[in-house]
Amino acid sequence: MDQGLSDNVHPLVMQLNEALSLETKFQANLQLPSTTQASTEITTGIRGVSAHVLRCLKVWYDLPSEVLFVAINLMDRFLTKMKARPKYMACIAVSSFHLACKEVMQHRQKVECDSDWIVPDSRDLVTISQCKCTLGDLARMEDIISCKLGAEPNVLPITPLTFLQLFHELFSAAAKSLGLLSFYKSIVDESTMWLCLEIIACDGSCANFRACEVALVLLCTQLEGGVSKLTSKSHHSSGSSASAEVMQLIGFAMELQKICKISESSFFCCHDAVFSILAHYNAECQMPYRQRLVWKLSHRTLRYLRPTDKLTSLLPTIDELRQLQTPSRVRFGSVSSNESWESEKEEKFSRDWDAEEVISLQE
Repeated sequence: MDQGLSDNVHPLVMQLNEALSLETKFQANLQLPSTTQASTEITTGIRGVSAHVLRCLKVWYDLPSEVLFVAINLMDRFLTKMKARPKYMACIAVSSFHLACKEVMQHRQKVECDSDWIVPDSRDLVTISQCKCTLGDLARMEDIISCKLGAEPNVLPITPLTFLQLFHELFSAAAKSLGLLSFYKSIVDESTMWLCLEIIACDGSCANFRACEVALVLLCTQLEGGVSKLTSKSHHSSGSSASAEVMQLIGFAMELQKICKISESSFFCCHDAVFSILAHYNAECQMPYRQRLVWKLSHRTLRYLRPTDKLTSLLPTIDELRQLQTPSRVRFGSVSSNESWESEKEEKFSRDWDAEEVISLQE
């Protein structure tokens, strides 16, 4: 690394070396089958669904991304050490999430960092997550996870988010030293980068890669995507200058790869996995949602609804122009309307007369 850059990024490099020294301690090593015929094993698909549920909970409670990555790290490390049945997976995931909320909150209070969020209530968390476990089950599972993983107070696991934040600060500092800060900000979107890292963390295919490896590969992927967009929009003259600027950033990325001791084969293997996950995610985002909405009602609700099964939407046609041939009404003993009206009056008068006679006779 150049001396001009090292003076500017030296404190960040010290933090990077410290994180690398603790990376192995918090590294998961999942040995989950992709598919299984037995219902007693947790597959990568079940793990992925549980991770996406945790991401939904993180969005529901509006929690920081740090909570999600700590929860997934606790869940994966627990599944690395313990063999559990699929029916306990929901309880393990929600317990890891609640435990991560408490650990992140304790760590922020220790470093005197203001937090605009609170730890979700366990009763509310059980209800919203629909994990089908009781409060006692949640508390016991949290104790088991803490005991098996040897959780230390006020010590957060090293996750891909930890390295991505460090790499982003390192690239910003290096770009500023090279006069490329505005160029770097134009090709790297922070919000998109955090979102992509959450999608990658929820996928089980990248669970066994090193945290620094996933973070560096994602940042390089963001650089590639940003450069391709700029190249397609710019002219040939400006495209050559952009290529020179990108080569300087790529050289800095190679220096970080050497510091993290990431081999070329492992880097490209991780790159293929990350690219596949992001390509699948982007394809789903562009696909229109065509699923029909289906109302699911309970039997108790159906009893109170108005019965509409016997109603029909086929109504007879109204002949406004009198073009339809409707059968004529058959009358027996044709009687005019005036005659029918007079007959009705006579019948009513006779009924009233009979009633007056009955009253007078009774008197």
